[in-house]
Amino acid sequence: MRIHDRYARVTPYEMAMPGRAFAEERFELIREEAGRRGVDIWDPGAFSMLEQSRRAIADIRIEDENPVLFVQYGVILFHAFHFWSAGEHLYLLGNEAARQVTRAGPPSGPADWPFAAPSRAGYVQLPRYLFWARPEARGPAEALDGFFWVLTPAHRLHLMVASGMRSDRPGLGVMPVPEIPGEEASQWAAATVRERGDDFASTLPGGEDLCSIETLGEVVKLAGRLFRQLEQGLLRAGAPMKGGEAGSGSSEGVAESGSSSRAPLASTLPWRPITTAEEP
Repeated sequence: MRIHDRYARVTPYEMAMPGRAFAEERFELIREEAGRRGVDIWDPGAFSMLEQSRRAIADIRIEDENPVLFVQYGVILFHAFHFWSAGEHLYLLGNEAARQVTRAGPPSGPADWPFAAPSRAGYVQLPRYLFWARPEARGPAEALDGFFWVLTPAHRLHLMVASGMRSDRPGLGVMPVPEIPGEEASQWAAATVRERGDDFASTLPGGEDLCSIETLGEVVKLAGRLFRQLEQGLLRAGAPMKGGEAGSGSSEGVAESGSSSRAPLASTLPWRPITTAEEP
């Protein structure tokens, strides 16, 4: 088992929020204000216009911010709030499970499957350095850490990919996916997205064994295939694991086998591994 399958890394949620006390206090205030004013918290625009949301956004901004990466504070807060509100569901997608998702289509067509998710909201962490994308059209490729999802009571899907979680700069990059109806998301899950080449095929020179995300449609397809295979039992979510346990001492900076770099810190959140049905 590769080291990135052994534990969940520190998440964008933990990076963006200045501690659990901050999240609990601010998110309760946001929920109270939304209820008092009758604001739809499932609408990212309306959510961001709440006074308590604006205050929280101001607090998560950093002085040494990257103007390219930090342009989606409202979307980040929206996903962080629903991640917290739903119970902080964190999944770690194993390497073999990721390969299965990207190389195999769903066994049945979109008409047979109304888009579903394991919970109302959550975060799927991808294998380290396996998925790559360019958050800016002409910018460098960056490794993707994972994606947040929110599936509203009206069955509308919100996705946001997190990238650029690097030790040499503050913050992270985000790629929000425009809101999409659940029935349309089901169609994307079974569609061929790219005009040229195979979906998820690497576009990095010398990176044939890697996966690339070239379009936002591939993000929807990745989420749909993953959730569909979980539902069908082709993938399985293991028992919850205690946060902060990196296995083999990885949270203390042990180097990965065959690499001179030091392993990332472990997330403090409970998490569940996603593996193939055949893995022990």
